[in-house]
Amino acid sequence: MLNIRPNSRRIAPLARKLVVLLILHGAAAHGAGAVPGGARITDHLYGTRFVTADDGWAVGAFGTIFRTHDGGRSWDAQVSGTLEQLFSVDFADVRTGWAVGRAGVIVHTTDGGTTWRLQATPKEQHLFKVRVIDAQRAWAVGDWGTVLATRNGGQTWEDRSLPRDVILYSQAWPDAQHGWVIGEAGAIVATQDGGATWTEQTSGVEKTLFGVSFTDAQHGWAVGLDGIILRTRDGGQSWQLLHGDADVDALEQVGFKEAFDNPSLYDVVVTPTFGYAVGDNGAVFVSADGGSSWTRAAVPAAANLRWLRAASVVSGTHGLLVGANGLTLQVAGTQVTLPEKVQNAPAMAD
Repeated sequence: MLNIRPNSRRIAPLARKLVVLLILHGAAAHGAGAVPGGARITDHLYGTRFVTADDGWAVGAFGTIFRTHDGGRSWDAQVSGTLEQLFSVDFADVRTGWAVGRAGVIVHTTDGGTTWRLQATPKEQHLFKVRVIDAQRAWAVGDWGTVLATRNGGQTWEDRSLPRDVILYSQAWPDAQHGWVIGEAGAIVATQDGGATWTEQTSGVEKTLFGVSFTDAQHGWAVGLDGIILRTRDGGQSWQLLHGDADVDALEQVGFKEAFDNPSLYDVVVTPTFGYAVGDNGAVFVSADGGSSWTRAAVPAAANLRWLRAASVVSGTHGLLVGANGLTLQVAGTQVTLPEKVQNAPAMAD
């Protein structure tokens, strides 16, 4: 049985729509696509997942899925079977994975993406994040409190949605029993029994959270609007603000400097040594002490006017960041660079 207490304060209807548009904006700006083998990706990328330092995927607008075998230096286009925007991708291993997106679309592969097949979904709400436990178990979350789960490789998806209207943007599962889901108006819900029951936690902020990462059942981070970076060291019983503006201000009260210093952050990934948070205006915040402190990293000029949407890190120190107009950036420790041999589209403001 779900144990959910409604927030005492909700985002106004107009602000709620703006939050949704923030995730969906740019979907109409269709790029030139990709040529298999050393692809020049120009479509917006919303999600990425690497399972080794070399093997990874990126997904985005118009159902695009790209595969790399060399750490993001070159890409091959894969056929997803859908034209819907894909917002997230995750893999259990180099063969088995899922991608999810607009209007509840779910696609699945068991051969590393050589073939992708649509799976039936019990709901048609947008799905913003998929997390894979193993080759049989996965979770997807999205709009209108949508929570979906499969325990049989996606042959069936169960509706585990929350009993209230809240946009859920991301989730983290450090193990099969402990999970966290975050979203609109600072919402955080957690499970300690593999999703059988969920309990709401108090984030301490009323601004929307877009990304979450846990290294184990006690240590986690969440990021969101206005540069918010939160940390917990007790499994979410309490959350500490490490960076950003938690005050709820009108849009006209936010100046240019405040917007630059505290850009909205859409994804976070933390390892025992390094952490990365990405967002608007090419923002990349890096932690070199396992997520205790964060500083803004220098990024290539091509990223300055483009948003970054997702991050994936392997081996603790190396990974890829993806975003607008096919932008991909490599990270190694605290360094952020353009991948070798990859040609990105010219910088554009959306």
